[in-house]
Amino acid sequence: MGQHMSEALLDAIDRIALTHGDRAARELAEAGQWPAELWKDLQGLGLAQACLQEKDGGVELPLADLLPLLGRIAYHALPVPIAETALALALARQADCLPSAPLRNQPLSLGLVDVNDRLQGLAFGPICQAALVSIGQGESASLAWLPQPCVQAGFIPRRNLAGEPCCDLQLSATLLDSLDQLKLPHADRWLMQAAALMRSVQMSHAMSKALQLSLQFANERVQFGKPIGKFQAVQHMLAVMASEVAAASAIVGSAVDAFAAARWPDPVDADHGDWWVGAAKARCGEAAAKVFEIAHQVHAAMGYTREHRLHFTTRRLLVWRDGFGAEHYWQARLGHQAIKFGADRLWPKLAEA
Repeated sequence: MGQHMSEALLDAIDRIALTHGDRAARELAEAGQWPAELWKDLQGLGLAQACLQEKDGGVELPLADLLPLLGRIAYHALPVPIAETALALALARQADCLPSAPLRNQPLSLGLVDVNDRLQGLAFGPICQAALVSIGQGESASLAWLPQPCVQAGFIPRRNLAGEPCCDLQLSATLLDSLDQLKLPHADRWLMQAAALMRSVQMSHAMSKALQLSLQFANERVQFGKPIGKFQAVQHMLAVMASEVAAASAIVGSAVDAFAAARWPDPVDADHGDWWVGAAKARCGEAAAKVFEIAHQVHAAMGYTREHRLHFTTRRLLVWRDGFGAEHYWQARLGHQAIKFGADRLWPKLAEA
């Protein structure tokens, strides 16, 4: 995608956020009102279907070009599942298991069915019309579309910390057997990596927003006759915050490039994806904790009120930090891979960046 096209789409997302992103609209979404106009306007940009072929309603946009656009939606903390829908369709296209044409314009989600046939924390599950799920593990893994999760038996609706609808599902063996499953070795790893990468991208952009809000507040808030941003202690906190955002953004960029170049479902590339995506998700998780802390320290009591917009960003940071593997999960996987590489291969791997 050309630079001018990318900038035009980013500007369009910014305009939509300005139109539909006021506090009242966000509060209504958290109260359970579906933001139909916001969804319609974002769908009008074609982001959700962008990775599909032209015959399927897309423009064959590479995933590496799509993810920054989805990150911009996270920057504005817009409460619709465009990211989940876009990634589910992009992965389904790679696996050649697209849903029916009418479903491609509907809210979708994605998740992993665990060894106990449970699907936990399905983002936007109560409103999505279908979810792309991986079933089984390793060589016996498969992909399938789970239709209308909200009408399945064992459906437990709830809202996450960000106020977004999600759900837990206990899937019966009968239901799983009835799904049209596509056998795809290591589909569970690929879906986990793709979703963790998406959350990493979202976190990196959300942290940039928290930094921007903190800098703005520090320059506007006056104490003892001068902006608090002039005090050395506050400057130090903001410098630490900026370094965390920069480090997270850098590793996310490398992970996006590595994942986009991978060959699905080659197990060697699956290991490669674990390395880069794991590093990005773990580093973003660590950074998110520090950014959350510093942002609220800088804003002081003001940042903890619902009237201030900071919490729309920081609450999502905490949700995305835990989603599809918190940092300790990916750190453990990175440790196992480092042992597997051995002393001779570990340094070249580290030096790839």
